[in-house]
Amino acid sequence: MLDPLNADELRLWAQHCAAKAEHTVSPQAERQRLLTIRDSLLALAESADWLHGRSTDLAVQRAAE
Repeated sequence: MLDPLNADELRLWAQHCAAKAEHTVSPQAERQRLLTIRDSLLALAESADWLHGRSTDLAVQRAAE
């Protein structure tokens, strides 16, 4: 079961969603749903890091993408 406060686990699930989105043969709506879930999981991971006192600079990470 997914631990909502484990940032590493959340990021792993986000990677799974991204991989499925890249390889899906489903309609565009399914791909978009998977990418939305990925973004949500990454936001949760950032919050989990913050709750544990780890600082993350999401703005810098997103700028690098």
